[in-house]
Amino acid sequence: MRVLPRLVLLLVFLPAGPLWATEVVPWMYEVAVPVEDQSTAERRRAASEGLKRLLTRLTGLAHVPLTPEVAEALEAPDRYYNEFRFARVATEPVDPAEDTGGPARSGLELVIQFDPDPVQALIRAAGLPIWRAQRERVLVWVVLADGTSRQILGTASDVPLVSGLNQGARARGLPLTLPLLDLEDQLAVDPAAVWGRLSQVIDPASRRYEADVLLLGRVSPAADAPGFESDADDRAWESDWEFWVDGVVVPFTTSGVDLAAHGREAVDVLADELAARRVVHGRQAGQLQLAVSGLRSPADYGELLNYLRSLEFVQNVGVTGLRGGRLWLLLDTPADPERLLGTFERDQQLYDDQLARVENADLRLVWRGGD
Repeated sequence: MRVLPRLVLLLVFLPAGPLWATEVVPWMYEVAVPVEDQSTAERRRAASEGLKRLLTRLTGLAHVPLTPEVAEALEAPDRYYNEFRFARVATEPVDPAEDTGGPARSGLELVIQFDPDPVQALIRAAGLPIWRAQRERVLVWVVLADGTSRQILGTASDVPLVSGLNQGARARGLPLTLPLLDLEDQLAVDPAAVWGRLSQVIDPASRRYEADVLLLGRVSPAADAPGFESDADDRAWESDWEFWVDGVVVPFTTSGVDLAAHGREAVDVLADELAARRVVHGRQAGQLQLAVSGLRSPADYGELLNYLRSLEFVQNVGVTGLRGGRLWLLLDTPADPERLLGTFERDQQLYDDQLARVENADLRLVWRGGD
């Protein structure tokens, strides 16, 4: 890894449209693991591997520590899932030299649907960080240069870089998409605009996708690396990166022959940074007192309680009274007030009541849910 002056990947928050449009990742608790056969022993092995991968998604940790609680769970993974099935998937030949032009060989996967409640209980018991299943949506605009031309990569692009981006997003639990590159996109954006990072072109074209995060990039052959003049399969590539999260810019670069690895590494860096800023660390739960105004009906009251109880890092919600037109609540949570407020505002449910003069409350909030 080395820092370079020119940028290949830029991560920016969209300046237009809704500030936050996070969504619950629908496949967050579903994991697919390759298996050799449908035997009980192989299913148990794959289920253990699947649980380990799920913990990476839910904690934001690329390497989950093997605490006693985690080790015990990996030995008995069947306690943490409620459904599984075997599925056939098409796979490419392992060695391209062995490809005779016939149909791709078939593989077998175990697809496991884990149960959120016991998995979240495991995370709490092990003292691991908690990263919500509600994640920022990522839209990728990336240009690949092959030495003679430049092309924007889209959802249908059959390029290893796209496969790597999708694999990395699935592994880390990020809702990531690439542009459709339909007529609307083609009329709005050309490779030069993405290569030059022209926000006045890219921002308007991105609004249709309702993303929270834009990932812009350019990847090109490494001119000084072995393989520059060789076939595409042996060519070395270079990708410089810079991403911008909450006003902090982090530059870095990667290089190598495997374009798919470039995509996976890009998502890993993005996920690591987002997780560091969004997770609630697994310290012992404490109590926070909230004073909430803006509740206009019993429906608002019910929606507020349901919302708070849906947060993975809130263990209990208690109502302590109604005073001065505010509902007073007591939350059992390991989250600190600042991290909790950030979650509320990203979800567009509760906002800091900066004009409130209320003592003895850790957070003074205004309810905006249902607006």
